[in-house]
Amino acid sequence: MPQLDIDLFEDFLFFAFVSLLFGVADDETEESVIEINGETVLVHHFLSYKKQYEEQIRIVKGLFTLSVLNK
Repeated sequence: MPQLDIDLFEDFLFFAFVSLLFGVADDETEESVIEINGETVLVHHFLSYKKQYEEQIRIVKGLFTLSVLNK
């Protein structure tokens, strides 16, 4: 059992070192992650509405074409 504790501690130190190396605990990094996530949500929202509008435009054009042909 003591070997397991040592292995867990070594894993913790490794991940702590890697997180410090990549600046995970840095406030600016956290802010940039939040900013990127916010921008990603906005892009997904924009693209979904853009697709809906394009589909609605296609439907309206099709209906207009049908109404012109029926006259």
